[in-house]
Amino acid sequence: MINCLIPSCLLLLTLTASAQAASLQQIQYRLHQDPQADVETELRVLAERGDRDSMRLLADVLAGSAERNKQQEAIALYQAAFANGRGPLSALVGLANFSERLPNGHDAQRAFFSQAVQRFAPTQDINSVSTSLDLFLAYPDLYPPAQVRELISLYQRACIDVCASALYRARLAEQQGQRALADNLYLSAMRSDARAVERYYQFLGEEQDELFAPKVSSLLAQIDNLPVAVVLAIGNLLSSIPREHDPQVIQWLDNAIARQAEQARVSKASYMMSAPQSYSAEEVFALIDQVELTRPQEGRALRASAYLVRGWRSLDPFKAQEIIQALLAEGYQNAHLNLGELYSMGGLDQVDQAKAIASYRVLAARGVPSAFYRIATIYGGGKGICHDQVKAYAYARIAVDGGELGARKYLKTLAQQISQEQLDQALQARNGIIREIEAAL
Repeated sequence: MINCLIPSCLLLLTLTASAQAASLQQIQYRLHQDPQADVETELRVLAERGDRDSMRLLADVLAGSAERNKQQEAIALYQAAFANGRGPLSALVGLANFSERLPNGHDAQRAFFSQAVQRFAPTQDINSVSTSLDLFLAYPDLYPPAQVRELISLYQRACIDVCASALYRARLAEQQGQRALADNLYLSAMRSDARAVERYYQFLGEEQDELFAPKVSSLLAQIDNLPVAVVLAIGNLLSSIPREHDPQVIQWLDNAIARQAEQARVSKASYMMSAPQSYSAEEVFALIDQVELTRPQEGRALRASAYLVRGWRSLDPFKAQEIIQALLAEGYQNAHLNLGELYSMGGLDQVDQAKAIASYRVLAARGVPSAFYRIATIYGGGKGICHDQVKAYAYARIAVDGGELGARKYLKTLAQQISQEQLDQALQARNGIIREIEAAL
């Protein structure tokens, strides 16, 4: 039996628990159990000790933040973890994937990757082969076609479980202008690789919003055999494309929900709210009840949005305001989107677009793409404000560059409404907005 004073024992237990919590393996396991687990502080302790695997994982965590200062820190951590080839190659893949989601991120990191690919032998082992192919997806111009074919051949020979060769071959065919072959290969890749969903959407070009739904409908017959990550990716993308109500969206999301993909409930509720004539408030509130069980704040933010849906008898801006204020008091920053919506629709009194824009700018300052999109729609066609198509285009451009799918169609519409001179002004304004945000960090 161990004899000690109670405070001393408690201190010992606390220190032991802290040491255990600081284990990288345990942190990884916690994230496996709950991808939303708060592990930032523990990872920082390990990263500050110089552990490069912890730097890479911390970068992954920070890359999921909407705050631009954390996003910039994530970039620095990915680069530090790679350490000119001395650290994990997975840091390069993480940085490449993250850079593609940031406004100008892809171009901003091109010089770094041009140097980075020279720091390791692409055919040294399966890790270097797969890393090189993953980087080829993001920066195809850094790899000659002959080298890519060699890498794919090596990859296919070494791959044992789930292989992504169809996706790499699709990207190669696209790079070489073989569009019919690339189209078939992307559709084939989507049977096993969720990354192929967004790649294929991008491949479809200017008509992506019109073509994507009919193209992926060919996969519906196999939906139960597709990985849930693929089903969710397709459902999420379809739900974000502004178009007439499409029952196919619900088919994809319902399948993902049945397979325990929690994000699918959020996407389904949002999609149903965008088509209130096709769905009832009761259906949406029942979904929100389920979301709140595992994502309380996100579920309450959805509930606030549901109370703002015109056309439903549940419309109640004052209930929405009560929820929004409580979420903001808790520090849930995304509630600024709800608040902006409340002001923009004039739910409490008169329409107040100035307050709506101010609410959205809180999140725009942190780099949230949807905030830029909402500001764009106010300048482009909001009630109670002088319209400014140049500003609308500037903000919409930032939203699109940041990966806001819903803004793409709107940006195309704006492009048809302004002159070349106005377009040049809009791009200058866009650059100015980005500089302001970066200077405020």
